[in-house]
Amino acid sequence: MKARLALALVTALLPLAASAVETYEPGSADDPQVRLARFLDDDKRHFSAIVELQQIAGKTDPLKMPAEYQWRLADNYLGFGMRDRAEEIYRNLATIAPDPKRIGQANLQLAEFDYERGYTAEARATLYRMREKLPPELMPDWQDLLGRVLMAEGRYGEAADALLKDGDKQSAFTRYNLGIALLNDGRTVQGQTVLDNVGTMRPQTSEELALRDRANLTLGWQFLQTQQGGTAKPVFSRVRVEGPFSNRALLGLGWAQLAPQGSRIQKADTPDADSNNPKNRVLTTLSTLGVLIRPGYLDQDVFDRAGLHSFRLRNSDPETEAALRRALVPWIELTKRDPMDPAVEEAWLAIPYTLDKLDAHTQALQYYEKAVDILENARSRMNEAMASIKQGRMVETIVRRDLDSEAGWDWKLHDLPDAPETYFLQNLLAEHRFQEALKNYRDLRMLSRNIEAWRVRLDGIAHDYSTTERPAGDADVLIKRALSDATPPYPDVKATLRFDSHLAAPGAYNDKLSTGNPPLPALALAAAPARFDGPYERTLALQARVGNLREQLTAAGADQAQLLQDMSMHELEGQRQQIERYLIEARFALARLYDRQKQGDQ
Repeated sequence: MKARLALALVTALLPLAASAVETYEPGSADDPQVRLARFLDDDKRHFSAIVELQQIAGKTDPLKMPAEYQWRLADNYLGFGMRDRAEEIYRNLATIAPDPKRIGQANLQLAEFDYERGYTAEARATLYRMREKLPPELMPDWQDLLGRVLMAEGRYGEAADALLKDGDKQSAFTRYNLGIALLNDGRTVQGQTVLDNVGTMRPQTSEELALRDRANLTLGWQFLQTQQGGTAKPVFSRVRVEGPFSNRALLGLGWAQLAPQGSRIQKADTPDADSNNPKNRVLTTLSTLGVLIRPGYLDQDVFDRAGLHSFRLRNSDPETEAALRRALVPWIELTKRDPMDPAVEEAWLAIPYTLDKLDAHTQALQYYEKAVDILENARSRMNEAMASIKQGRMVETIVRRDLDSEAGWDWKLHDLPDAPETYFLQNLLAEHRFQEALKNYRDLRMLSRNIEAWRVRLDGIAHDYSTTERPAGDADVLIKRALSDATPPYPDVKATLRFDSHLAAPGAYNDKLSTGNPPLPALALAAAPARFDGPYERTLALQARVGNLREQLTAAGADQAQLLQDMSMHELEGQRQQIERYLIEARFALARLYDRQKQGDQ
């Protein structure tokens, strides 16, 4: 009974199993290799994912494979930096498997790729082309990217107009870009208001905290440039004491004490409504620069902290002396920091310059002498950094930290190497032009290692084939293989060959040959094969191809390394010239003070 039930159950399930087998399709979402490619994609191993997917297709055109296969292949092509191949597949998917959201995201990725690589015209064309069919949920990302592209082209008015729409749905980063675009387009009041809103937001992440500092730094220096020192002071005071923008903010805070105070700034109406909510605004805290300029801190003798003797300024009113004391506080704090920072170097000159203007010539002389020593040391360290760049130390250190990464375009530089030139190149390392060149160099190095591994494998195969003794092949097997592969010369003639083990022994057949002339078949000499295509020959062909690829990768890698070195040297040369200008200014001021002192002695 049980056997019958089991048989009936199996019989019932057979059609289901057959249908499951029939639904399998190479390259479909259920294909194990596609699932493996998905895993490799999530792990940022785009090169391996591409290889896996190409094995599935074989000689089949990828555009004729299932949609899921094409999505995976296109995403990995783009992730590895092969933009044109990815775009071709995306366009095909837009016709065979229309998914507005997914197609929109793909086009945004293509435009982002072009923008980061510096192809702003192509990025702008892609963004405008996709605008009509863009889903509403992708509008903020489209708007943000369009604004960045237009700003990169210097079209600030168009960027501002594009970013002013739907301002309540924008991120803080987009609002910051809006403020910069408005300022550069001449809409100063609107731009100042937007940046002020970003600078007083309540950050939720460390990135937003850094953005808030940057907005306050940008706005504070903008006020200084327009002779609005009184308005700039509270803006600079909102920047954190320790942060990526604190040095420049300390420098600006000091100049704001001495700059013309200006008049009250009016705010403009902006679409950034949420930032006007008191819940979203933040006050100065103990971690911001505002804590440095306070009565309790100023009651201490600022000149003692600067290593100077206290003095009474000649021909100065109490308000001027108080402004000087307030300016010295952030500058003295700044001189305690890394002297390789341009803001610190300027602070070393700002203090004696201000003292000299206020007739404190002796104190100014002391500080100028210290400034010359600091700047000479900075120049020496800069020369060491330039020598290290020429040796390629920094770039090689970055590459070795993530040697086998296949992330391609998705790769990001998360930390900086411990090299003398790293500090001077922080701004350059953050720019797209350097990062994209570095990605290209990393990819070339990775491909070179891959090609080298194949060269070693092929050399081993060729060596084994040429040195290993192989037994003679079985004649029966070779004949059967030849017969199975042979093409009959006369397809209409049904003639077959067979093996006969009962043939007479040689010399045993003594019958006379029949009279007459038997027909002779038409025979022709066969030409020797022009080339053989066995395993050894194919290995030699692959070795030649690998050798050619190695040469191309070596040349491309050298060019890319030279490009990185040229960009780094240009950046360091600009900083070295700035140090030279500071040294000239400091020495000229020293000479002037020495002459004045000598004339006073006479």
